[in-house]
Amino acid sequence: MLKMDRYAYAVGRIKVMETRLLDRDRIERMVEAKSADEALKVLGESEYSDYLAELADVYEYEKILYAELLRIYRELRRLSPEEKIIAFFARKYDYHNLKVLFKAAHLKEQRPELLLPGLGNIPLDELVRAVSEEDFRNLPPQMQETAQKLAEKLESGFDPQLVDLWLDQALFKELAAEVQRSKIKYLQDYFSALVDLTNIKTFLRVRRMQRAKSFLAAVLLPGGSLDLLAMLDLTDPLEVIVDRLASLPYAQVVAEGVQLFQQTGTLTRYEKLADNFLLERVRQAKYVTLGPEPVIGYLLAKENEIKIIRIVLTGKINRLPVAEIRERLRDAYV
Repeated sequence: MLKMDRYAYAVGRIKVMETRLLDRDRIERMVEAKSADEALKVLGESEYSDYLAELADVYEYEKILYAELLRIYRELRRLSPEEKIIAFFARKYDYHNLKVLFKAAHLKEQRPELLLPGLGNIPLDELVRAVSEEDFRNLPPQMQETAQKLAEKLESGFDPQLVDLWLDQALFKELAAEVQRSKIKYLQDYFSALVDLTNIKTFLRVRRMQRAKSFLAAVLLPGGSLDLLAMLDLTDPLEVIVDRLASLPYAQVVAEGVQLFQQTGTLTRYEKLADNFLLERVRQAKYVTLGPEPVIGYLLAKENEIKIIRIVLTGKINRLPVAEIRERLRDAYV
């Protein structure tokens, strides 16, 4: 059987699962709801309804989002003919858990509510053991090497920023290497755009912080198509930055995001535009009838949906105006 043919059943199932994604009308009803509880009731009209009975109050909404994400990852692991595709996206949760464990160990505290067991590829018990015993031999090579160096570095003083920085770099080195080995152009294009847009945001933040170019070089992620160190200088006026990036596919994201950045001093608008740009790339999977693209597209659509729900419920709990919540919303996949 051809590799693409193996995806026939998976793609058929994905098409059915896509019909249960939150559409714009339901999201808008959540945004317009008078309270967080009312927004949660609207969410209860969807496939999230099974979780609501176990929820004590709306402030525990993260339990719903975690449970749904866990269900989706388990289902897609069973459904996909190539488990490594799901493992690629699950890797970020291994690194998330490792960050939480490193910080908790050095702060001498327990933060189980921040951990995401079952979402990653590595059993949580193994990560707990590795950090507590400072024995990382059973971890994947890149994670093992970085965790060992981090443990040694933190002996001379704890720096939570270093934990995030080093582990983010290790994660994206792993992902970039996997993308290079992959023959899936859809995944290659998505990952390259993700890294580029993240690095542009990082450049703007470092520029605002007035940090040195050496710091920028340390925080830029690997795997993108842009050499920002060669293209831009941290002393460049924002107008020059926009002009130098004008030929990119992301030019509109940069132009509008930088304009709002100048006015507000925040990158909220840029982040929304970047996410919407990536989602438009993700939607291309809808037009593929056989292959891994629809599986990847659905997984990314579901993670985007969970981000939308989090934005709405956080806004409702904090009693933000409807207009402000709507301004932060990402596009929906359907």
